[in-house]
Amino acid sequence: MKNKGLIIGGGILAAGAIAYFVFRKKEAIESLNVNVVKIDYNKKSKTFVVSVRIINPANAKVSVKSIVGDVIWNDNYGATIDIRQPFVLQPLQNKTIDLPIKMNLDLINVVKDLLTKPVNEMLEGTFKIDAKINAEGLVVPFKYEKKIKLSK
Repeated sequence: MKNKGLIIGGGILAAGAIAYFVFRKKEAIESLNVNVVKIDYNKKSKTFVVSVRIINPANAKVSVKSIVGDVIWNDNYGATIDIRQPFVLQPLQNKTIDLPIKMNLDLINVVKDLLTKPVNEMLEGTFKIDAKINAEGLVVPFKYEKKIKLSK
């Protein structure tokens, strides 16, 4: 009878410990802070490079599995972000990663802009990112928007 009580008590303690661990992980993942540090444009390769800092302000490590999303230029789909290089953020750690983005603007819109807009207007616009960070099966949304002007 005593052994049965010890087994039940041990099971309750183990379940409590697991629940506490899961809660801490979920809290850490939901508290991730994502900031765009800079946006560069390489004229030669016609590639944007968005540097993103991910901050883990919690006291639990977080494994980031992937970053996926869309890039939009002037309300037109521009590219897909698909980074699948897992990394771990230790407690109270931050990491800056570069997201290379090769724009795939719709040819019809580009031709229309070439025919109807001055070159300066074509190089100005709103750059948006609508992405999600997958951290251990939980998803953290990441949105960014900025008006930018590319130089000729």
